Amino acid sequence: MGTVHGREAATSLLLVSVLALSLAGCGRLAARQLSGAAAPAPEDFSFVGEMSPCYLELYEGSKALRVNCFHIDGVLHIHSSRWAKLPRLRGENWTDRVRRDPNVRVQIANTIYSLKASPIDDERLRTAILHDRGYWYAWDGITVVRFL
Repeated sequence: MGTVHGREAATSLLLVSVLALSLAGCGRLAARQLSGAAAPAPEDFSFVGEMSPCYLELYEGSKALRVNCFHIDGVLHIHSSRWAKLPRLRGENWTDRVRRDPNVRVQIANTIYSLKASPIDDERLRTAILHDRGYWYAWDGITVVRFL
């Protein structure tokens, strides 16, 4: 009997440890330095399609976060997760950072673009974009950002 309870306890401890380590990173596991050639931003980002992995650098020299880029009528966009506004153990969320300093760099494939992030605060537009992206509910925590 002691062996069964010991295995259950060990399994529970392992699961809790994995969850704690996952949450402690708060998305930082996908962060890395940008790499590639800098280029002027194109007039039309429709080559990105409905979803393309890209990296967002909040300030020069910081680690870039992996996000999903998409375009709307050729304009580059990203959005946060619905948990973006929850308190963090350390650091701040990228959505707060771009509100303070909108100058960012975005890497798509092997090209790096210097862009200006513009959070979409119009609730009707934000909701319409999220519904078009397949969200059945436009969670309050999701920030949609377009790049200029």
